[in-house]
Amino acid sequence: MANVAERLRLLDQQYRELALSTFAFETQLAHRLGYLRAFASPRIAGLLTHTGQMQAEPRRRATDTGLMMYALIHAGLQSPVGRLGVARLNEMHRRWRITNDDYIWVLGTFAVTSIRMIMRAGWRPITEAEKQVVIDWHAELGTRMGITDIPHDFATFDAWFTAYEARMLCRTDAGEELLKLACGVIGSKIPRPLRRPTFALAPVLFEEPARIALGLRRPGPLARGTVATLFRLRTWRRRLTGPRSMGFIYGAPTTQYPKGWTLEDVGPRRVRERTTIQGR
Repeated sequence: MANVAERLRLLDQQYRELALSTFAFETQLAHRLGYLRAFASPRIAGLLTHTGQMQAEPRRRATDTGLMMYALIHAGLQSPVGRLGVARLNEMHRRWRITNDDYIWVLGTFAVTSIRMIMRAGWRPITEAEKQVVIDWHAELGTRMGITDIPHDFATFDAWFTAYEARMLCRTDAGEELLKLACGVIGSKIPRPLRRPTFALAPVLFEEPARIALGLRRPGPLARGTVATLFRLRTWRRRLTGPRSMGFIYGAPTTQYPKGWTLEDVGPRRVRERTTIQGR
């Protein structure tokens, strides 16, 4: 038991270093794209539309997704915050009929796409050991959520993820509406002069068939070349300046939560209210 606890403590520590320092930019970018990528799945988009949470509070839902994930990474799955976070995730999701494959795919939108982004845009190559840390941490998270048959190495997970997307992703009205709402939230955070070029370059960051399922245009050589140049410039700057931690602080005030937050505040309101009533 002690050996298991120590292994998980070390895993939390290693992934925290990768996600919040070594590859902080790449991980954060992959997570934001993964949030949008979920709308490419008809089943996920349909469920999100059915719950109505995204339509009612698109800014809050986007904020909550990021806060939840980074709270788990920062505190670690073994910590009290980590255990509460997993309990909150299970509470949010267990009322819906979600297939195991859909759960694995959504997990992959964090794990697989993070590694892909680091391989594509990282300031240095990611090692095989670091890839395994990313996969192991997300597999542990998935296991605690009751997800089974999670691939346990990057090559296998990447192949599974690619096959799922080829089989399951397609364009839907629900997905496009959710993407429009999410882009409205993202656009509000981008300086006005940069919004148009940012959204023009965004399709470069999605592979097919996810790009097609999201209704995004096929990027041309100019857009691809521009993104590649921007990544090279960032790599050059990163190597000069050295590592810079993300600086995440649990509970710190945000635009959505100006007085601060806890994991009890994060998530759909109906779920939060139901949790409070059951706890009385």
